Amino acid sequence: MRFSRVEIILNILFWVLTSWMIISFNSKEVIGTEYIDGEKITTAVRDWELVWYGIIGQVFYALLFYGEFFLIHLLSKSKKVAAFILKSLVLLFVVAFFRDLSIKLVASGELSYEGSFSAPIFYFVVAVSYGFIKTWLKNERERSQLELVKNQAELDLLKLQLQPHFLFNTMNNLLSMVNQSDNPKLAESIDKLSSLLRYVVYETNRNKVPIEEEVTFLRNYADLHLLRFEDNEVDFEINVLGTYDQQEIEPGIFLCYIENAFKHGVAPEEKSFISVNIDLLDPKRIHFNIENSIPKPYSSNQIGGQGLASNKERLNLTYPKRHDITINSDITYCVDLSIKI
Repeated sequence: MRFSRVEIILNILFWVLTSWMIISFNSKEVIGTEYIDGEKITTAVRDWELVWYGIIGQVFYALLFYGEFFLIHLLSKSKKVAAFILKSLVLLFVVAFFRDLSIKLVASGELSYEGSFSAPIFYFVVAVSYGFIKTWLKNERERSQLELVKNQAELDLLKLQLQPHFLFNTMNNLLSMVNQSDNPKLAESIDKLSSLLRYVVYETNRNKVPIEEEVTFLRNYADLHLLRFEDNEVDFEINVLGTYDQQEIEPGIFLCYIENAFKHGVAPEEKSFISVNIDLLDPKRIHFNIENSIPKPYSSNQIGGQGLASNKERLNLTYPKRHDITINSDITYCVDLSIKI
């Protein structure tokens, strides 16, 4: 977890204040009492040996505090509550043990220090409270950011819809005007375009869609792009491994890579290829890989742009810490994306 500048300052103030209070309270020794003019006066002096013991204790309390904070950070990823509780208790007792051991090793003469669990428990409780509050705020912030991105995407989509029912009806009218026996390719293309529009307008409003629907959408999208080329110009294929076809995925999360391949990876009158592999063998993970040729007029630093950057941000918001992506553009352009769903 990252700490803002304000948090760092507040952490420093917290440790200065609590350390001063604990060390000050535990390092005073009462010498005696006397009565002067009937008033009881108690004399206390500072035991500097106890001050050093207190400083050593605070070092271990800091280890406890931020160690517990780190365990909460791991809990937010793994959700293993039992393991978290066990590790927290072990950390608490280990810190208390080594605190007392360290003080005994540096003590000179008779040790007047008595270790207690009050200070470790105090820092333990504060660390747990602080960690869970920070984790909750982080999750809320990410949820709000994702909501903003989705709202913006929906707004952009609404701008592009332009009365979708009108578009669908128009597409059906065009399809009815086409002689399907004389122009089967045109009729099929209009039908696929209608399916693409329907998917974009309706299915993308859902949080997740079955991977089977997403693959069908990618196939239809690619088929429309292939109409621009001769039959043997572009070698395109989508291979799906596995039978877990009902895994759910963020709609359109792979589309930008197909778009990028057709935009930068193929060229008219030049032999090129686009190979897409989707591995569904693991029911808890989707592995997407796309590789395409790089035409001679293009260089590797010209491939990709705003669409890839936007999709990267979308992945970070939708699958935080649950995806890995690598992009290589040495000989061919290759994107390898693994998502833990």
